Amino acid sequence: MTSRPHLQKLVERARLLPALRVAVVFPLDRDSLQLALSGAFAGYLAPTLVGPEERIRDAANRAGLDISRLAIMDTPDEPRAATERAVSLVRDGNVGAIIRGSLAHEELLAPIADPATGLRGDRRLSHATFLDLPNYPRPLLLADASLNVAPNLAAKKDILENTLELAFALGMVAPNVALLAAKSTVAPAFPSTSEAAALRSMALQGAFPGALVEGPLTPDVALSADAARLHGLKSQVAGQADVLLAPTMEAAAMVLRTLTGITGGLAAGLVLGARVPIVMPSPRDAMEVRIASCVLASLAVNAVANAKPVAVAANAPAGDGGARVAA
Repeated sequence: MTSRPHLQKLVERARLLPALRVAVVFPLDRDSLQLALSGAFAGYLAPTLVGPEERIRDAANRAGLDISRLAIMDTPDEPRAATERAVSLVRDGNVGAIIRGSLAHEELLAPIADPATGLRGDRRLSHATFLDLPNYPRPLLLADASLNVAPNLAAKKDILENTLELAFALGMVAPNVALLAAKSTVAPAFPSTSEAAALRSMALQGAFPGALVEGPLTPDVALSADAARLHGLKSQVAGQADVLLAPTMEAAAMVLRTLTGITGGLAAGLVLGARVPIVMPSPRDAMEVRIASCVLASLAVNAVANAKPVAVAANAPAGDGGARVAA
């Protein structure tokens, strides 16, 4: 079995926490039910299955799974009804995270994003992927490969803030952020380079306290100090990146699939920016990935419950609100 040293450290932390109360929404497939059972057995999750009870029990019987010890909240046989019930559970303080079952992304996210009755926070929803790559010395967070197709500058600020909150929750102290682009210099032909420069300027003004923000950087430079030297770039982040912010969802997906495809690495993620983290497994995700996403959610919820001010790094420039920006 492939070693996952970075994930294992998070698993060891999560084992010490109380079981995370989760709503598994519309779980009518084997994998959703198996995740609830496995998470409960391992002590990570205290799941409530939210959906049409008769169909949930029928799906479990057909899969040969014993869900007799799991709580079930019966709803009408309609995905939106199940999602709305899960949203109510969150608003009432009964669950701390949501897991997608057998429903489309839009059927889950639309009620959550509803400005009147949903779970939106002050920022837009975004997705971050945790990467544990074999023989790579540190874990990575990559945003946003799943939700925001072509984010503008304001959206990228939200995405970065969401991702940094997760980085801190996972124990990344003073995370290094690489703002990815096609070039490592500002070029009019590539708008992402000027937006990366603008985000770096925001960091200089204290927008992202506790983080070292650098960009634009090409992916090879972000992941390799040797690549930076080859291109004659002086970079504090090169080869030391903790967070990769891609310019578009397409670019993030390409980086994600390239890194995992070449290395066989693990990629697990969360939807961020709502009142609670949301686990959105795809049908092709292995159980290892699904459990890893729940571990991320557990640590994220615990960090919110025990929130402390972000420590200012020792080498932070004076008067910058705690942000650290590469020179």
